[in-house]
Amino acid sequence: MPDRPGIMVLDFGGPQNPDELVPFLTLLLEDVLPFPDWLNRIAAPRIAARRRALVEPNYAQIGWSPLVKTHFEQVALLKAELGDLPMASAMMFTPPFAEEGLKSLLEQGVDHIVALPMFPHYSFATTNAAFSFLFAAMEKLGVGDMPVHWIPAYYDHPLYLDALASTIVQGVERTPGTGPTHVLFTPHGLPLSFVKRADPYPEQIRETARQVMRKLEWEHEWSLGWQSRVGPSKWLSPGTPDVLRELAGRGVQRVTLVPVAFVSEHIETLHEIDIEYAEEAHGMGIPHFGRAPALGSEPAFIQCLATLVRDALARFERYSCVRCLHPKPDSHRRQASCPNCRFTFPAFLTRGVQTLG
Repeated sequence: MPDRPGIMVLDFGGPQNPDELVPFLTLLLEDVLPFPDWLNRIAAPRIAARRRALVEPNYAQIGWSPLVKTHFEQVALLKAELGDLPMASAMMFTPPFAEEGLKSLLEQGVDHIVALPMFPHYSFATTNAAFSFLFAAMEKLGVGDMPVHWIPAYYDHPLYLDALASTIVQGVERTPGTGPTHVLFTPHGLPLSFVKRADPYPEQIRETARQVMRKLEWEHEWSLGWQSRVGPSKWLSPGTPDVLRELAGRGVQRVTLVPVAFVSEHIETLHEIDIEYAEEAHGMGIPHFGRAPALGSEPAFIQCLATLVRDALARFERYSCVRCLHPKPDSHRRQASCPNCRFTFPAFLTRGVQTLG
């Protein structure tokens, strides 16, 4: 029987210097462009080279992405919580990639894996992609039949909500001015094409916002806007700038933005919110603008991650649909879709031996 579990911590990645920028953009574009894979491989490097001139000054302005550094700080704290468990990291778009992290676990004698995504909300663009990258690395290294517990979304986990609530309180306290503040949740947006494929991300974001405001017993106004839209396709609305414009039109004087989908500071928080949106808000007539920090090393967040891993190890064979989260018998992995929500199962759930038996 398998008796050596390993923890694979999955994250997005981010360029830490100019040399990593074009490779980062290339891999990201290969994953998100809406063309066949062969065409994406041709188009992505060319588009990435053109986009470099647009985004490099922004990264340089913030001192490049701190996401990877923060990730390893989070992992160190998680390891301290969990004790002597083999643990490795797998970034989606910058090193260390899934294959490198998987090799590290295999060298430590791991025979089953808990896959922990640093994405509280499940989306095709984040958790699903990270799981798929890990599974592809497993197949490449010849361990595609190794048992894996894929931790699903934890957008409503009590400890995650505690951590988020703490950052909101910090953000409100740091916002200049006095009097009531309007809390504006500003998650990363999503193209409507994803939503039409039943991506659960938007509703999970909304539910997180509702639950954390109930936890805070928030008595003032709050709203939600979607940030980081790119390209000509339709995205979730309203956009964050549109919400700021509406608030300014109503004479709101104090606004605190909450980057609810981000567990680490990155270009979307340090530049898009702190610089671009702050300038727009002031230009619109909102004099007092602030932001809640990303979760980072918030103690309740680290405790949340540790609890998720402990629960996964204790109930390794307990299986839930990654979309609706309903517990199911393992036989459902062999089906094409979830019998509850009709979500089409991705390859990492339908291929390979997934149990310890």
